[in-house]
Amino acid sequence: MSTYVVMAPPEFDDLAGDPSESDRLLFIPDRFSVLAFVFSFIWLLVHRMWLVLLGYLALTLAIELLASALSSQATGIAALVVSLLFGFEAQALRRWSLERKGWRVIGIVDGENPAEAELRFLNKEAGLLAPAEPEQVHPPAPVRNPIVPRIGSEQVVGLTLGPETRQ
Repeated sequence: MSTYVVMAPPEFDDLAGDPSESDRLLFIPDRFSVLAFVFSFIWLLVHRMWLVLLGYLALTLAIELLASALSSQATGIAALVVSLLFGFEAQALRRWSLERKGWRVIGIVDGENPAEAELRFLNKEAGLLAPAEPEQVHPPAPVRNPIVPRIGSEQVVGLTLGPETRQ
């Protein structure tokens, strides 16, 4: 299960007025981004993260300049480390970039995928969906004979699961 940060655009007022406004919300996962790790430059262009793109280009240029002074193995390791760090922090940088554009965080929700996270968010926060029926809570059945681990006729020390019932 993943955690998603729910972000709303600057002109977004509230979900209570019009349920169709929920289409404008972004659910940004808080996890490693494989696409950002493999295709960093293209991922930054697709998400229109211009300042982060400039920082990324400056960092890769610095690594290329160090390549002339260091061995190719050290440069390759440095490039891999930068790519790994970017893969881990790409979604956080995306949230930061959106916040600079005026977007705001309106919630955090868990879900298996973005669709489930959206359903959970709308159900919990906005109340747009019908609330789920509460589950019937049944009291636990009383335990008559507690389980006591034994080896032969001797009780195993330290592994009792309930009150001792030695007779």
